[in-house]
Amino acid sequence: MKKFKISIHPLFLIFAAVLIYLGYFYILLAYLITIILHEFAHSFVANRLGYRLNIINIMPHGASLSGQSHFFSVRDEILIAIAGPIANIVIAIICCALWWLFPETYFYTQQFVYANTITAVVNCLPIFPLDGGRVLLAVLGKNGNKISSIKKVRLTGVILSSSLIVCFFITVFFVPNYTLLVFGSFLFVTSILEDKTSYYNHIGLFESKVSHLAKGLKIREIAVPDSMQLYKLLTSVTPDSLTDFKVIDENYKVLGNIKEADLEKLIQIYPANTKLGLIVQN
Repeated sequence: MKKFKISIHPLFLIFAAVLIYLGYFYILLAYLITIILHEFAHSFVANRLGYRLNIINIMPHGASLSGQSHFFSVRDEILIAIAGPIANIVIAIICCALWWLFPETYFYTQQFVYANTITAVVNCLPIFPLDGGRVLLAVLGKNGNKISSIKKVRLTGVILSSSLIVCFFITVFFVPNYTLLVFGSFLFVTSILEDKTSYYNHIGLFESKVSHLAKGLKIREIAVPDSMQLYKLLTSVTPDSLTDFKVIDENYKVLGNIKEADLEKLIQIYPANTKLGLIVQN
């Protein structure tokens, strides 16, 4: 397990200060611990699968995970996404079990159970960049264009979040439900805006090379089999070099080249499990 780091956005500190001033310290603490555990579960599973996702970014509207990995297989993407909600559900169940064994813990853990339950349910919604939206994106992008799949998932988020806002306006004629407005507005914004700190959004492959460029980057050539899947090329990319991949068949004949500079474009066009032989033939 890689060293786990936490990055706090300055606006979150202001947001937290306001909530504490208004008397919501314990609710804030419950949700803060909850989202950290949620993201830690993502990180734990990602690291177990061989990815480095160890930086949690805490922001006013929630949290996200980032690191040095850029792309995942469909299977790994789904496993990483569902790890967060599953962890929240397990924690909530454990706390509820404690209520039966030690009733006095109810007072101290009630808000924590609510926070974990709500976090799990909300993240299961098929809205990007929530975990449910990531699972939907992984499934749609398995055999299709990644960019087209992202547009479909974001459209789903816009429709669902807009429906919640419409429901709020309906409640105005009876008893206004401001939770629908706040929640719907939050989901609408997250559906249309790109979360640049999120680990599922592709981070430029060359960002980590900037500091090495002044000293010079090495040029490497690596032979890879035509049966290798596209996403696995990223495990061979290093910050201090540029890599050219020679795609070869079982007879060691070079079928084509894939340059590291082209990976950003390729991983947005082809599904993660596309074999390199098919790519170099196109």
